[in-house]
Parts: sequence; structure tokens; C-alpha cells
Amino acid sequence: MPLYEFRCPACGPFDLHREMQDAQDAATCPTCSTPARRVYSSSGGSLARGPLRDAGTTDRARIDRARSGEPTITGPPSGRRLPRSNGHRH
Repeated sequence: MPLYEFRCPACGPFDLHREMQDAQDAATCPTCSTPARRVYSSSGGSLARGPLRDAGTTDRARIDRARSGEPTITGPPSGRRLPRSNGHRH
């Protein structure tokens, strides 16, 4: 079941697991039993801006490690090596 966020006017926000067809209905506050309305919010993710906008999660994790000062281990490139060529061949 999905988790939805509701806000009680007296107690504040709380989360509640509900069926999707019941998501629009008012919920009862677990603390004071007051009817509470559902809160619509964005997902927990943040929008990337700037040069990291198109970066993958691996690249972002590597940059976060570098910014934190954590040592980054580098080694030989992985994957297959491309053959050496003596110029362009068409």
C-alpha cells in the first residue's frame, strides 16, 4: 500500500498507508482523532542543476565523494580496449 502524508490542523503532519482508491478521503489523526486533509508534496528527490543535470548516479556519487574529501581510488580503465589505428580508415 502507498504511503500518504496528511496534516492535522491541531497536531501537524503524519503519514498513513492507504489503498489508492481511499487516498482522497479525509483521514483521522492518530493523536487527537480530528479529521485531517491529505498533503500533496513533491517526491523526496532533488532536481539537479548545472553541470550535473545530465550526470548518472555513479558520476554524482563520485563527485560527492570527491567533495567530501573521501579518498577516491583510481585504477586502469575497465572494459575492452580499442584497437590502435594508424589514422582514419573509411
